[in-house]
Amino acid sequence: MYAVTRKLKALKPIFRAQRQRKGDLSNNVSLAAGFLETAQLLLARDRHCSTLLHLEFCCKLVLQRASCLEQSMLQQRSKMAWMKDGDQCSRLFLRKVAKRRSSKRAFQIMTPDGQTLINQPAVINEFIRYYQELLGGRSRDRFIDLRHLRPWARHILTEAEADALVLPVSSEEVKQALFDIDESKAPGLDGYSAGFFKAAWPVIGEEVTQAILDFFQTGRLLKQVNATLLSLIPKVSNPAVVAEFRPISCCNVLYKVITKILVLRMRGILDTLISPSQNAFVPGRAIGDNILLAQELFS
Repeated sequence: MYAVTRKLKALKPIFRAQRQRKGDLSNNVSLAAGFLETAQLLLARDRHCSTLLHLEFCCKLVLQRASCLEQSMLQQRSKMAWMKDGDQCSRLFLRKVAKRRSSKRAFQIMTPDGQTLINQPAVINEFIRYYQELLGGRSRDRFIDLRHLRPWARHILTEAEADALVLPVSSEEVKQALFDIDESKAPGLDGYSAGFFKAAWPVIGEEVTQAILDFFQTGRLLKQVNATLLSLIPKVSNPAVVAEFRPISCCNVLYKVITKILVLRMRGILDTLISPSQNAFVPGRAIGDNILLAQELFS
């Protein structure tokens, strides 16, 4: 796994250089449109010039390519997964990106004592203080005797179920777990999304698979893979306090693959371990059932 992380890190300067060479995608569209307009003005003066006809055709191709790249970039940033095909909606994507950016910014925050903070360093410190009090510090490891929990267990795994959970992970499981991850999901601290791994799978698939298999054999996970980026999403339209933000975890793709393999292994026995009254996060059950049942009880 160390070799994979080093190679991914070595790719970043190459991607940065490529991004600088391509420049601003939106600016490229404006430049291409300007070149096309100039070519069409020249062609209007001499409509039978083969050179100008070829120039106009080339400018149209350049503009089309630049527009496709811009739309792809804006669609990824807008997180509009439902927009797959159809006409170009760059203006719609731009509005969506701007709305997402503005909604995630905390320009001012109110403290528990009613003080309003508008200075960005003070706002940041208030977020840190809130989550330090909420989550606390690092707790010490405590030994728990599982025999005390056995009377409360709804179902004890059979030997066959337990053996199925600890079977060696196969290469097919690794690939399935990776390709089940949505490409529009936010990347982790390393900046690589699932879309990159899927597109480059013929090249990096063997090394990535071996890295995941090494983890399940050794149980060792690198710190850079286990690192998580916390992003705060507003719960309401105009959040005023830290509690009105919902934290989400942005994990690296390698970490997501490992956890997804574990989830796929446990999915088949979850319904036997979890009470029927627990409807959330269980395949075949809907959290809305409990809401409807509660409404029926109170009505």
